[in-house]
Amino acid sequence: MTTLPIETEAGLILPGHPFFEDYLYSSFPPGWRDFAYHNHDFAFVARAGSKVLEAVSAAEMEEYVYGGELDEVQDEDNAYFL
Repeated sequence: MTTLPIETEAGLILPGHPFFEDYLYSSFPPGWRDFAYHNHDFAFVARAGSKVLEAVSAAEMEEYVYGGELDEVQDEDNAYFL
């Protein structure tokens, strides 16, 4: 198992650092097992603005996709490459 370094010579890995998203998405969010136990139909979404993963129900996932938040996250990602 490969572990990603949390700290670099420059200090902690913060948003904008090349390893930030790799580290952020290398593990599931806290409390996801309890959520999954009570909601068997669930998904993980990256919230707009923070990109922090969150466990959500199927209904919340539909709202995320069709309500425009997914588009916001994708626009944020595209902004880094413009």
